[in-house]
Amino acid sequence: MNQSSIRSVICGVGYYLPQEVVGSDDIQRRVYDASSFTIPNGLIKRATGIAERRFRHEDEQSSDLALKASLVAMERAGVGPEDVDLLIFAACTQDVAEPATANILQEKLGLPHAQVFDAKNACNSFLTGLDIADSHIRAGKSRCALVAVGETLSLTINWAIKSIDDLRARISSLTLGDAGGAVVVKGSSNGYGQGIITSAFRSYGEKWRLATVLGGGSMHRFDERYGYFTSSSQGLMEAAYEHIPGLVAEVLDRVGWKPSDVDVACAHQVSEEMVYKLAEKCGVNVETTIVSVTDCGNTAAASIPIGLGRAYERGLLRPGAKVLLVGGAAGFSVGVVPLIW
Repeated sequence: MNQSSIRSVICGVGYYLPQEVVGSDDIQRRVYDASSFTIPNGLIKRATGIAERRFRHEDEQSSDLALKASLVAMERAGVGPEDVDLLIFAACTQDVAEPATANILQEKLGLPHAQVFDAKNACNSFLTGLDIADSHIRAGKSRCALVAVGETLSLTINWAIKSIDDLRARISSLTLGDAGGAVVVKGSSNGYGQGIITSAFRSYGEKWRLATVLGGGSMHRFDERYGYFTSSSQGLMEAAYEHIPGLVAEVLDRVGWKPSDVDVACAHQVSEEMVYKLAEKCGVNVETTIVSVTDCGNTAAASIPIGLGRAYERGLLRPGAKVLLVGGAAGFSVGVVPLIW
């Protein structure tokens, strides 16, 4: 196979949602039970469009959510454990600080020949992992890669909200949901133009304070107070509107697509309103955007593979379909990946 002609093709996609369904009214009750703070009835759903999300069972780890999604993706791709030579676990959350969660997932999947490691880039972890897998395949270092996500974000919610200021800092955490997602990526040179065409990423490090979980590192190693997600919702929204449309336009121009050419758009999602506003600002038809935030919540790095999985289940990923993957993440970072299905 001529390496210069190889493209990375997503040949299997899967996702997993835990069984426990938690409505936004349930979230408000949990806050009240923890701190006696009353969130106005229906506020979370009105503000975000999120009706419900899923929470993991207490025995489910990040690797378990990734495992269940990976098994679906591998079955759809028609590959077995012995075929996977690269495993990238790409998520905000993890099982342990060391070793890589990818090692734990490797054991659970029984992958005998795989190089494994974690890729962590907040909500852009999946796109970053996909980009690394693409690079390995194009370079001839991998023939069959598995990029897997397992997000146990419910563990980062601080229910003890005691004031309006607390609510402002933590309302984004009340939108979080748990989920798994995965794709199998293989090299192809079939001449039909299928696969990942290019990718583009930008980062604006001066905005890293907009969304954080400050614990677990050298700043606040074992301090439980810093183990929770906090953010500036307004700041993140402004950063997204400022930086995402420009990179989308740059990438579309690079590959010769018009926004109207996009058949399926899968993006990271934090609220229903932002999904539609960003699509509008990017010029992409909102009807092509796969929405998951309304019934899954903000699933961080799992958002995009969930979108791909639902598009597959709806029969939208027909051969030749033009697919646009778009991510915005804490950091602040942006990623855009166009591909032909």
